[in-house]
Order: sequence, then C-alpha cells, then structure tokens
Amino acid sequence: MASEIKFKPNAVGYAVITLVLALITVIAYRKRKQLKRLAMDTINFILEQTWDIVSDRRIGTLHPLIQAKAKEFIIRAERELGIKLRVTSALRTWSEQDGLYAQGRTKTGRVRRSGSEGGKIVTNAKGGQSLHNFGLAIDVVEIKEGKALWSNPNWSKIAKLGKSIGFAWGGDFKSIKDKPHFEMRFGRSLAQLQNLYVSGDRQGEYVNLA
Repeated sequence: MASEIKFKPNAVGYAVITLVLALITVIAYRKRKQLKRLAMDTINFILEQTWDIVSDRRIGTLHPLIQAKAKEFIIRAERELGIKLRVTSALRTWSEQDGLYAQGRTKTGRVRRSGSEGGKIVTNAKGGQSLHNFGLAIDVVEIKEGKALWSNPNWSKIAKLGKSIGFAWGGDFKSIKDKPHFEMRFGRSLAQLQNLYVSGDRQGEYVNLA
C-alpha cells in the first residue's frame, strides 16, 4: 500500500502562498472596479446623445445589446479622432432587405434607408442574410463640411476604434470588403441567427442572445 504523501510548506512556502492569495485578491478587486466602471460607462453612453440626431435615431433601431456600443463608437470618434461619423444604416427588416436585393434586378425606384436610386444592384444579400436584419450592424460615414466622405483616408483609424469597442469591421472581410460596415455577432453564426429568428426566439426583429 502506497504511503500517504503529506505536503507541509515551510516558512518560504507560506510566504509564497500568502503572496499569491494577496495577488488574487488585488486582481479580483481591480477587476470588480473595472467591471463597475464599464457598466457605468455603458449607462452613460446610453443616456448621452451623439453630435448627430440622424445617427441617434438610427441607433435607436438597433438590437438593445449594441445600442450603447454604437453610441460609444460615434461619440469617441468625435472626441478622440475629431471625426464626425454618421450612421447611414442600422436595422433593416427582412422585407426591407428583400427590397434592396430586388433593386437593380426586378424593380427600380428609391428604396427606403438605402439612399440609392433604381437601376443599380446595391446588395447581394436577401432578407435574413445580413447582420443589419437582426439589428446587429451599422454602416457609418465621415461627415465633413456637410458632405459624406466615402473615399476616406481615415478608414484605418475609424476601424481601429470600432474594433477596440468590440465591433468586427467589414474592411477585414475575406470576400467583399465593406469599409463602412461594423457588426457584432455575439459568437453566433449567420445560420444560428436565422434559426433563432425563424423559430420565433425573438422580440420583434431582435433575436434572443442570452
């Protein structure tokens, strides 16, 4: 029968254990303070308005889980980068997405929220194939002297800020690059989001992500 092994630390061992426990306590305390500060920042961004009433209105259509992040993005872009971003597109319903898909294919005329005239294909995504259809994406553009700067040398700065907040950037897409596009998937694939939506596991257009 194997003899029982007992571990009894010496004075140095006790000192090390005490130090480790102290470090864990400090880290936990700082983490708690960090989480509390993060929560307060989130509340503040929800309450605060951006420079642009148009963006505020569109942000209000987003999934509740990313509204504060979208506001933070627009507010910090102005404060830290001196760039006034406007949200050009936020939530698009599945039917609106189908309307966009039909643009330039089976119909002409202006499509609501697209800002595009008839005659040109403006998207390859049908209803349910875009993160906009779940309120989990925004398109942005810099506004300077009242004009939208789509060909913008500042996209890398804008992208860096957006990604630091937690957004995935369309400029990193492997297939079609979409620099104005920022999204949050919350670890879900597009197929999973579609299944949640179709199954009815949602509140209106917003699928349950808890």
